[in-house]
Amino acid sequence: MKTRSDLQITTTCLTCSPEEPRLHHIIKQRGSEVLVRCDDCGSVHTVISKPVQTASVRTIVSRGEDSERCTIELPVDHEVYVGDELLVDDPAADEVYLVEVASVESDGRRTVVATAAEIDTIWARAIDEVTVKIAIHDGTKTESIRMQVFGDHEYTVGAIEKIGWKNARIVRIKTYKRGFKKNKGDVVLAKDIKRIFTERMR
Repeated sequence: MKTRSDLQITTTCLTCSPEEPRLHHIIKQRGSEVLVRCDDCGSVHTVISKPVQTASVRTIVSRGEDSERCTIELPVDHEVYVGDELLVDDPAADEVYLVEVASVESDGRRTVVATAAEIDTIWARAIDEVTVKIAIHDGTKTESIRMQVFGDHEYTVGAIEKIGWKNARIVRIKTYKRGFKKNKGDVVLAKDIKRIFTERMR
């Protein structure tokens, strides 16, 4: 039985399709018992919803220079890809993180995808809040600054940003996945930025 939405499920109908699943509307649910109506023949019957099997997956979440060891529950057949975004809600750590999967370890080696049941460790970085590294060049020297911002904060090539007490124009942005963004008007979210290069305004 597969759930299609909060009001529909796909399951077999005892009257018209005992072997082939059909779309049903949920009438009511009590515990694991679900009362449904077949969309094809209109018959009403009860099905038992099976609990989803889950796996506890060790997850190392990095935030800047710090790392936190967490455990998340995922359906055993859920595929985790490098680059996926996951919500890590770990009661033991009393924290909730929005993270991006940086690496997946399965059977002692790194891979780009694995099902939850096969995963030894997920390596991820927190992207709800991130540290953005900014290089400010004033014509003679370059200063490096770190800023803590929300992961969905936007930076635009060509825009003038107030960094501390200085104003600087963004000339290029180095990203984690797609190299450099150099064209005026290019927009990059903070969570995707490896470093911002700027020129100090006089």
